[in-house]
Amino acid sequence: MSYVSVYENKTPRSKGLMMTGAVHAVIIGAVIAMPAIVVPERFEGTLIALSEEAETPPEPMIEKIQPEVKAAPRTQQIAPDVPIVKLPPVPKIQYAKIELGSDSEGTGVEIPLEPITIMPDPVIIGARLNRRYADQFQPAYPTGQLRLEREAEVSVRVLVGTNGRVKQIELIDSPHVDFWSATRKQALNKWRFTPATKDGKPYESWMSLKVRFEINS
Repeated sequence: MSYVSVYENKTPRSKGLMMTGAVHAVIIGAVIAMPAIVVPERFEGTLIALSEEAETPPEPMIEKIQPEVKAAPRTQQIAPDVPIVKLPPVPKIQYAKIELGSDSEGTGVEIPLEPITIMPDPVIIGARLNRRYADQFQPAYPTGQLRLEREAEVSVRVLVGTNGRVKQIELIDSPHVDFWSATRKQALNKWRFTPATKDGKPYESWMSLKVRFEINS
């Protein structure tokens, strides 16, 4: 038994074809109207993931209650018996005021007055030859030097005591020992001086002298 399709020899209708073409055209137009999708380029770097610590919440503040402190009762102190010492009164010091500056009011500094004693310079008078004994000043001429007709000059230092006499003699220069010996003997035995004084009081002092030995023709 055989069957024959009734659609086999039928041609498609033109209306269905037109509907099919319109649907495809709408789909294609919608696809074209869609925005272009940009595909990102390939990332070749290194990604580093950092972990972030969560903030710890602050601790709750607990108010501490201070215990009440009671002050100890004050005790009255009794001072021991202390003897009272009376000090002598302080002497009053006079002050002088020195004004500084040129303004009308002026500024000043007070300084204590102290007694100032100005000592005068001492009056000193040196020792000198006593004119009453001037003829005893020249020593005797040494015999040997006189015979040789030698003249000389002797320089000496003498210490004149408070009584005007020579206490000590020192040689400075002499051409011969005979002249020195004659001078020393005469000075210790015969020389007399007026002693040096300081404010009228005699004191010992040194002085230099020269003695000449000359032959009078």
